[in-house]
Order: sequence, then C-alpha cells, then structure tokens
Amino acid sequence: MRRRTVIFLFVFAMLFPLLWMREYTPSNELRYLNIIDDAIANGNFFTFYDHGEPYADKPPLYFWCAMALKKIFGDHSLFLLCTILGVIPAFVIGWVMDRWTENKLNSSESTAALMMMFSSVLFLTAAIVMRMDMLMCMFIILALYTFGKMYANKAGARDAKMKVRSHEARRFKTDRILLPIYVFLAIFSKGAVGFLAPVVCIIVFLLSDRELRIGRYLGWRFWGILIILCGLWWTGVYLEGGKAYLNNLVFHQTIDRGVNSFRHKEPFWFYLAGFWWMTAVWSVLIVVLLIKGWRKRLLGGIRIHLMVVSALTILVMLTIVSSKLAVYLLPAVPMFVYAAALMLPYFKDDRLVKGVVAAVAWIFIAIGIASIFTRLIIPAKLSSELPELWAPFWVILLPLTLGGLLALKFLRDKSTSIAISVISAAIFVTLFLGSLSMPKVNKMIGVKDGCLEASAIAAKENLPLYFCCFRAGNNMDYYFRQNGLEVQKLDTLQMKDFTEGVIFFKEKWIVKDVSKRKDMEAGESPYLKKILEDSEYTKLGNDICYAIIRKKQQSQ
Repeated sequence: MRRRTVIFLFVFAMLFPLLWMREYTPSNELRYLNIIDDAIANGNFFTFYDHGEPYADKPPLYFWCAMALKKIFGDHSLFLLCTILGVIPAFVIGWVMDRWTENKLNSSESTAALMMMFSSVLFLTAAIVMRMDMLMCMFIILALYTFGKMYANKAGARDAKMKVRSHEARRFKTDRILLPIYVFLAIFSKGAVGFLAPVVCIIVFLLSDRELRIGRYLGWRFWGILIILCGLWWTGVYLEGGKAYLNNLVFHQTIDRGVNSFRHKEPFWFYLAGFWWMTAVWSVLIVVLLIKGWRKRLLGGIRIHLMVVSALTILVMLTIVSSKLAVYLLPAVPMFVYAAALMLPYFKDDRLVKGVVAAVAWIFIAIGIASIFTRLIIPAKLSSELPELWAPFWVILLPLTLGGLLALKFLRDKSTSIAISVISAAIFVTLFLGSLSMPKVNKMIGVKDGCLEASAIAAKENLPLYFCCFRAGNNMDYYFRQNGLEVQKLDTLQMKDFTEGVIFFKEKWIVKDVSKRKDMEAGESPYLKKILEDSEYTKLGNDICYAIIRKKQQSQ
C-alpha cells in the first residue's frame, strides 16, 4: 500500500468518531442547512435565501454538492458533508503537495511534511467543519500546482508556440486549459478570494522571477475561459434573482466587503499575529526553516520560490483587505508548510531546528503530566461546567506524553523528520480519544436536544417560539421545523408586551452589562431580565438558554 494512502487512512480513522458523532453548530452550519432546504423547497439553483433574505455571501458550488447529497441520501448528514466536502479536499491537497515535492524529499521527509500540514490547527479545523474554505483551497492549490508545471515546462511552451507536436506541448496545452477552470472553481466555491489568491500569486511570482511574458500563462485563453464560465453563472443568477441579487453577489460581497468591510472587520495585523496559532504547532519551526533557507539562498528554485511567494502574497493580500477571518488564510498553510519542509533535508541536523522540535515534544510531555493533576489545576466551579468525559484527562492526553518521549528518542538518533511525524500522529490519536466523548461534548457546541425538547413542549401547549439578543436564533429553525414550528425574532417593543411563549436567549446577556454590544438592540437586556424574573431557564450549548413563559405564570 502506498505511503500516502496509509497516511490518509490513518488520519480519517482518527477523525471518524468526531465526524460521526459531532452535532451541527448554530452559528454557520445550521444556517447553511436552512439555506439548502429553502433552495430545494423553492426550486432555486443560482440564488439562495436565508429566511427570506438574499444570501449572496457564497457562490453555489458547495450548496449544490450539499443539495445533491440530501437528494441522494434523503436527509442531511454532517458526516457526509464534512467528509466529502472537507476531509476529501484536504486529502486532495495533500496528494498534490506530496506529489509536487516527491523528487525533493525522501519517504521520511515527505511523511513529515504531510503530517505537519494535516496537524496544523487551521488546516485540521477547516477539514472537519461544514464550510466552503477547504473546497476553495483545493482548487487554489490545484491552480498554483498547474501553473508551476506550466512554468517549468519550457520545452512545452516553446513547442506549443511553434506548433510542434510533442508530449511536452500536449501537457502545456492541457495545463493552459485546466488553469482557468481551477481558478473558476475556486471562485465558484467561495468568491473573490478564489480569484485573487491564485492570480495575484502568479503575477507576483512572474514579476519576482523577472518574467514579463505574463500573457503566456494568463493570456487571452485564460481570461476567455474565465469570462465565459463566470458569464454563464451570472446569467443564471440574473435570470433567477434579478439585477439586485446579481449586484449584491458581484459588487457588494466583493468590492464593498474588501474595501470597507461590513463583516469580520479586523486590524491590519490580524494575520501577522494569528499566523502563530493558525499554523501551530509548527509555526516556529516553519519560520526557522524558511529564515535559514533564505540566509543560505536555498529559496531560488521554481518550486520553492513559487511556494514562498504564494504564501507571503496571500498573507500580505489578506492583510490589506478589510474583511478578515482566520480561515481566509487557509490557502497559505500548505505553501508555508511545504516550503519549510523542502528546507528540512538541508537543516535536519541543525541544533536550532532540532531544538524547536524538542521544545514541542517537551510541551506535549508537560501537558500530559499536568493532566494527571487536573483536579488541582481546574477550579471546582469550572470543572462542574465541563462535560463528563469517557476517561480521565490523563488517559486522553497520554498519547501526547508518549509521542513527546518517542520524538525525543528519534531526535537523539538524528531522525528529525520521524520525530515530527510522531508528534503529529500523537495529536491525531489524542483527538481520536477525546472525540469518543462527543455525545457529552455536543451539549457545549450544539443545541439539538434542547431545541427538540423545547419545540415539543411548544407544540403540545400551542406556544409560539421566539429568540432575542443573538443572531443565530433564526438558524435553529432547522430543528423546530421537525415539529412544524417556526421561530420569530423578539425585538424590544415586543418584549414590553410579552405574555407567553418559549424564548431563546444568551445567558451571558442577562448576567452581564451588555449595553455596549453592537449586535444587540439597546434596551433588550433589561426587558429580558424582567420577563425571566419568576422563570427558570434551561441551558443549551453555546451559552444559549430557553425559558417557557406562560400567561398564568406572568399574572402571578
């Protein structure tokens, strides 16, 4: 069995309990399910709506795939959605990056690079959540890989120009067609970033390599194919949603959001600070290897040059753009990891490199040892709010300790790449053991049980459902519809005359001063406190609670 296949099977096996048992989160995942169900019910194909409001934030490819899965299997499945649209694209990225570097790295180093990428915080998280980002990242990586092959295929470019029939010319012509298709599919997955990331990276790379013949790679064929595909998509949007929806999709969600964001607005240093945790636990190792490679002038080859330029270009480009979200940096993670991994053969015995890997190993050992004393470390109040796990913390974290000790042994044996693979494997085994407690942990991240319980009471007693003081309230409709109910937003004026119903709210907004919060209407919190004065409420996940208010109770 091929090395890559073994790694993919191992990673999938370690993620299986989490993918199988995890509940939907109310913020985004339930929203997407509602949007998908609305599109299926109304027969929409190019335009999407969230409770009647146009949802032009995302292009349709991800929604189409999710709609197809529901049609095939009869209902939504978080396992299938995250596996097919998250984990499998992550494996495709791994396959591309591994193949791209296989003639520069030996088997041990290739394994280390692949495991580093999979175990990086941002990459791992994006693979197991219901989002479009991993799908977009896959097409961006395919586009850059295709361009890299084109740029290295000088003979094919020459033969294609001279109309000479050769194997290299056929490869160059094929890649010339695939490049705009991959860029379009990246746009079709997430939007403007899917266009900007590959195109800007290619232009910056060509200019940095003093190649001014940009049209050879981004010429009339590239733009022609891209314009035709986008034109077909936008025509469908216009015919189905009209001019307003098309304007929202093409301009409001791209230019307006990029120049002066109305969502996810963060300071310019957001990604510079976030890089360290987004690429953890390997962020320091990545920076050390790249700096050492730069100082030794080892970043000049086409492959490593393209990876470094692409990673830094995406980082700088996203820093300039107004709208910032951690997951937007995802396409840069494979480039950072593999650019650093290409330096590993040169510095595998370097004391600083081995010291960084050893530091990670010692941190894991310390975490494992500290977990034995969790009852002393974690305050009693906090401990009572944590879910009950299937085993003590020290058992779940034991792989970190053992992995750290084994990594130190390999470092002493001058096997730095194996030490990296062992640490990465320990992360996945720990995740596997921890995810066995998902039925209990779900109460902290999901709201399914509470929503079904509350809606059953509301249906039995004919009580209306309301939510107030948080945006994700509409998303919980996915569960309420199973009892034939619909949730409504409760604003300040309605609170004044509130008499009965099931009301969902954030607990922190009745126990803390929230008058300065921008996402909450002024005056809601005091009215909510008054409504709940003589009522008991039940906690759900994500700090969401619900209370049942009856007329009789109000009169008392």
